[in-house]
Amino acid sequence: MGDPVSMAILAVTAGSTAVSINQQKKASAASRRQQGLSARRSQRQAIREAQIRRAQSQVQAGAMGVTGGSGLAGGQSSLSSQLGGSLGFAGQMSGLSQEITMAQSRAQTAGAVAGLGMQAFANSDDISAGLKKIFP
Repeated sequence: MGDPVSMAILAVTAGSTAVSINQQKKASAASRRQQGLSARRSQRQAIREAQIRRAQSQVQAGAMGVTGGSGLAGGQSSLSSQLGGSLGFAGQMSGLSQEITMAQSRAQTAGAVAGLGMQAFANSDDISAGLKKIFP
């Protein structure tokens, strides 16, 4: 392979690697946004379900003639506690998903940079000879 060809291949490889890294960053950002939307949707759904259960328990208590008391209050508190636990778990899972996405993105970027380095190393003799011709 001639020196100008090697230089052109190296330039194309470097450019492709830069584009790849940029696209990986964009994909990672979109994935984080998607995970955030999914987590918020899950949280809203959990809140809705807790409100429905709370309303159902109040209707049932009213139908039985119980308008107050420790049993109803305890049931309502239990629903609130379960909701808090669900929301906390969903938040932790969302955070972990984001960490995983970022780690995968960094790994892909590092792999692309390593590939570029290996390509440059493989062509180092051709590059050196080409530079010696340009800068004697």
